[in-house]
Amino acid sequence: MPRLTEAERTQMMDDFRGYMPGADTQAGAPIEIEPGFGRTQFNALFDQYHDRTVANDNLETVELPGLLAERAAIWGIDADDFQKVWNVLTSYKPTVKSFLGPRHALVTTIPNMETQTPGNYLTMVHRFLRHWTSVNAAGAAPMTIGAYTLANLQTAHDTLTTKLQQIDQREHDLGFARADKEVFFGDVLALLRERTSVIARLEQYVVTITNRFGPNHPLTQTLPPIFRDGQASLPRFDFNNSTLGPGQEKTLVKDPSLPNAAVVYFKEGAFEQTQPYSATPGSTNAFTWTGVTVVDGLDAMELRDATGRTIARGTFNAGLGEV
Repeated sequence: MPRLTEAERTQMMDDFRGYMPGADTQAGAPIEIEPGFGRTQFNALFDQYHDRTVANDNLETVELPGLLAERAAIWGIDADDFQKVWNVLTSYKPTVKSFLGPRHALVTTIPNMETQTPGNYLTMVHRFLRHWTSVNAAGAAPMTIGAYTLANLQTAHDTLTTKLQQIDQREHDLGFARADKEVFFGDVLALLRERTSVIARLEQYVVTITNRFGPNHPLTQTLPPIFRDGQASLPRFDFNNSTLGPGQEKTLVKDPSLPNAAVVYFKEGAFEQTQPYSATPGSTNAFTWTGVTVVDGLDAMELRDATGRTIARGTFNAGLGEV
């Protein structure tokens, strides 16, 4: 079963929207796949999918980028952001030396400047807050960096805490919303598809039309296709994976000789990632994934084309090794 791109999903649902009124007219009454589920309910289903798409896009392209920009505005992103956290911290050591003298014991315990990543923002600021508190207690008056005070840094820390929590929540929301949208659409193997998904409902509709009018009736012959590439199973390829260390996985992929394979897709729980894919036909290729630990088998390994369409699915092969 081929996976549809977003554009193909929209076009397919629009095709059925356009088909159903004529089918109802020729049938002489609304066609229902089960009592109470006909064209009106299909249109509502299509609208719900559209609404989910819009909401996800807004979360991904508006809300999250907005929060990330707010985080950057607090932390500082260039040399002109003098009153922002990063540049205050870079000015901290020379200021302490000038304030207490270069040989003071507190100069030797100034926290290190770490690589600035969102994951260590709060830990880094917290260390400087503790140290600055000691510096203030050791001096004749509270130390300032320009007009920037310890209280300003505490406020920045508290604001960053809130902003990072909001970002973490939105990233969680987006991951769940994406997964929920896929379940709602049902673009998966039939065994895994929810009965109330868009695809399952449309397949019911196709069966209903075919059974009611027969396979050779014009209504049956003009049914829009659900999957434009037909119902054939996707190609399979062998893969194997192993743990390299905490949070790091290595995947071996046996190339299935598909010329349009553009990316390899890895999914484990909420972790999803792709990497560019190119390979000599039939070769075995290694990929490293950071920030994930596989538990009870990898959830999904796929090859996709440049449009994001799934063109092959992986089958775990514990015996696959590097060549």
